[in-house]
Amino acid sequence: MSLPRPEHPRPDFMRQPWLNLNGEWHFRFDPQWEGEQRQWHLTGAVSRSGARITVPFPWESRLSGQGRADFKGVGWYEREIAIPADWDALDPVLHFGAVDWQVRVWLDGRLVAERANGYLPFVCDLAGRVAAGETARLTVRVCDVADAATLVGKQVPRWYTPSSGIWQTVWLEGRARNSLQAIRLAPDVEAGQARACVSLAVKDPGAFSLRLSSPEERFAPVSVPLELEAGAHARKVSLSIPHARLWSPDDPYLYDVRAELTPAGRDAGDAVTTYFGMRKISRAPYGTNPYECLWLNDEPIYLRGALDQAFHPDGLYAYPSDAAIRRDVALARELGLNLLRCHVKINDPRYYYWADQLGVIIHYDMPSPDLDSPSMRRICADTIRGMIARDFNHPSIMLWVLFNETWGLTRQRTAEGQAWVRSMYRLARALDPTRLVEDNSPCHYDHVATDVNSWHFYVNDYERARAHVQSVVDQTFPGSAFNYVGGHVQGAEPLMNSEYGGISAAMGDMDISWCFKYLTTELRRHAQICGYVYTELTDVEWEHNGFVKYDRSRKIFGYEDFVPGMTVADLNAPYFAGLDCPPCQTVAPGAVFAAPLFVSAWGASLQEPAVVEWEVQLTDRTGQTATVASGSRPVRPVRFGVAVCPEPLSFNVGSREGLATVGLRLVDASGACRHRNYVNLEIAQGSSARVVKAEQGVLVRFAPHTYRRSGWPLPVVAPNGSKVAGQGVGFLEYAIDIPSSVALDELTRVDFICELGARAFLTEKLSWPPRHGRQHTPQTMEKSFPSAVDVGMAGIKVAAVALPDDPADARGVLSHYRGHEPGSYGYLHTCTVQGADLQAVLARVDARRLTLRLDSAAARGFSLYGEQAGRYPVDPTLVFRQARNPNNPNGER
Repeated sequence: MSLPRPEHPRPDFMRQPWLNLNGEWHFRFDPQWEGEQRQWHLTGAVSRSGARITVPFPWESRLSGQGRADFKGVGWYEREIAIPADWDALDPVLHFGAVDWQVRVWLDGRLVAERANGYLPFVCDLAGRVAAGETARLTVRVCDVADAATLVGKQVPRWYTPSSGIWQTVWLEGRARNSLQAIRLAPDVEAGQARACVSLAVKDPGAFSLRLSSPEERFAPVSVPLELEAGAHARKVSLSIPHARLWSPDDPYLYDVRAELTPAGRDAGDAVTTYFGMRKISRAPYGTNPYECLWLNDEPIYLRGALDQAFHPDGLYAYPSDAAIRRDVALARELGLNLLRCHVKINDPRYYYWADQLGVIIHYDMPSPDLDSPSMRRICADTIRGMIARDFNHPSIMLWVLFNETWGLTRQRTAEGQAWVRSMYRLARALDPTRLVEDNSPCHYDHVATDVNSWHFYVNDYERARAHVQSVVDQTFPGSAFNYVGGHVQGAEPLMNSEYGGISAAMGDMDISWCFKYLTTELRRHAQICGYVYTELTDVEWEHNGFVKYDRSRKIFGYEDFVPGMTVADLNAPYFAGLDCPPCQTVAPGAVFAAPLFVSAWGASLQEPAVVEWEVQLTDRTGQTATVASGSRPVRPVRFGVAVCPEPLSFNVGSREGLATVGLRLVDASGACRHRNYVNLEIAQGSSARVVKAEQGVLVRFAPHTYRRSGWPLPVVAPNGSKVAGQGVGFLEYAIDIPSSVALDELTRVDFICELGARAFLTEKLSWPPRHGRQHTPQTMEKSFPSAVDVGMAGIKVAAVALPDDPADARGVLSHYRGHEPGSYGYLHTCTVQGADLQAVLARVDARRLTLRLDSAAARGFSLYGEQAGRYPVDPTLVFRQARNPNNPNGER
């Protein structure tokens, strides 16, 4: 098999030579915890067990070859390691990227390391234990029981499949006896410098030269002579970068560094490569605003983010490949995001590397515990030190988040518990004064000391969401006790949402496109809110609120059917135009619609004059679409703020009933479209006639729930009868009275207009078993679930209708608006019967009653929608067309 994860695991601290130890290892579970008593590390019992595991994948994962999600406890790893013969002048050093949770390491039966932390790296110096050209047996014992006082994050039964054992790369490194241990590079943009702190380990005292240079000559090299005793040392060096190119999401520019420690008079020394970005992170008011913003490089920045739980279906905590990491980070950029909140996980170092490379800001969540105890507090403090030390050089990291939603802070309501949280905030700030720190990303309104005043909400109702966001903004000001506990109050900390969504973890598999649009529009209305984190980037196991599925396959949002070219990236754009109104509302025919128009502007300068172009498209009761109004509105965006146009956008909706879309396009002076958005309007009277005389004939409309018979044992009917659906083989049959105004002997054609969709999701669309009480109407995805329906009239089959899918997305406006299965909709079909087929049907009509039958021709079944469900404002309708007289066959009455 090919070597898994062959790339160097630490591009931010890379030394040559090195040897990747990933791949197949001997493995043995130890359910009785007897291995140490039986001295498996001495006897080779692990190698003789015959079992294998693939490193670096958790033993619960498919890629490990074990797939034992049911096992918590002790697992043993073993393999031979061969030290290359040409390492005779080097010390062999064994590196573990991360092992969850408690680990002991033996070399040829001798204990060489112990560690208890599932997220931080550790090393074993093997010098003097094995020499160049020799082979040794490496044995690793791992114990993971998800102790509540450790940093379990979401690796617990109530959340997701755990990740036990080795889950990051294991590698050997040939290191000089006098070596570089760490390089910390802190940018100072005002001074035009990067301040380096270099940690050294010296075994042979004497004179040395420390040199820092740029392989691409991006800064002048610096050499420092040193006289060092044996032991650990730290030296500070300043790199001069007077006209720095600053790192940002728009220009993720990096400075490569080569560091060398060379003993005087000798060529051989130690060398590592790393990199850094010149950028400045701060918080301050902008202009005369009384509130602060987040700043990057001395300009306010609006953070458009998503929660990233960084799980993968094949590797769980471990990514299957470096390409998979890059794809996830690149996905954020494709979605228009500039931020990922890597959630309760200290991630693979290459994740932060790709964020640095691709220009994605990271809010860095430390994994949360479940229980406050002295042990937990020691682990948290050690982990804060370790994560900042490991990942300090990544310019993408803006914010250290120490706790999430008060998990494990069981004493947060006491003064002592709050004092400890405050001490952890101060510890992180002292360790890294170049970044911001958040004490706790809260859903219980319980900050103590923080640089960012963030909050969470999950609301799937427009009016409630609007009121909630407004309430948060109104209560956010210096001195307010809102969102703080223990007598602590707000300063001027920037207000930011750090989790939101309409579909929370417990709600099942449903469409997110509808709620994401209106919730994001509500957040963008408020200039005081400086960013958001939507939950989430990808689905995770049974949680289905991601922009993409858990396997990273695409979800369909459907926005482009309302505004051509519109995608999710429009709603995550730096510039944002919106109407301050519900995502859909009912307006009477002939009424004037009016709503405030606003523009949120947080990008590079917009080429003015800018305009918002608007157009209203109406789909009527027969499914016909036409433009009913259009125009443009000049706008003057307020930089780093929100501008509301002096006059609302208004127009007369016209006399026809149906479903309208008010589409918006924000266009700059160059003609470039910078943003797209829309709202829907249901144009309807209180009740609609069932029989209508129109130009196209006599229309007979009927509600879906009026069927006479059903072959389905358990049909599913929407509560108010706007939809009827059944799964499997079955049929619906309707008895339609032909109006007296229709002369049967003059009929030339009968059209049956309806909205039909497949009915597949109850079985095939569920990617994970549902939890009790959860609703499942999965969002449209790349894989479709087709079905078919036969249409019969008077017992004669007149049409076969193919149903491409059982979709649910933003196009299911009426289902969302009326509270049916969220976003569910079908396809508009017109079945035409004329000529000989029509005569055959009429010959079987009894007493002017026409029987209409919809028969499921496939086991998946179908759904039939009415005017208050689905995508189209259309009831099932029969249109009777008749000749005016025999001499005028094209005339109709």
